[in-house]
Amino acid sequence: MTALLKGKIMGIFGFHKLKKDKRAWALALYGKRLRNPEMVSEEELSVITTGMLMQHLRIIRESVSIINKTNNSDTRQGRIELCRKHLQNAKDLEAFCDKEQLAIVNQL
Repeated sequence: MTALLKGKIMGIFGFHKLKKDKRAWALALYGKRLRNPEMVSEEELSVITTGMLMQHLRIIRESVSIINKTNNSDTRQGRIELCRKHLQNAKDLEAFCDKEQLAIVNQL
């Protein structure tokens, strides 16, 4: 039995929780490599992920409101780009999200 298959079977029955790649998770959160990402707990990364997703959601909602209200094409274009940037940043975190965090991502 391959290690991957064994890991999936173990995860299905709750015997084993697959670890997330902390290095990639930290890179998605901070936009840069941390020296020792293994020193950061998954709980801490999860709390930061939730905060970042809430920030992305807030900024996107505010930008959509401004896009709908403004007559200035430069403002509209700038906010569209800002929405795209924050949407992409949220999507980059999706692989590391739990169920509650995925619900936030799905609101975007």
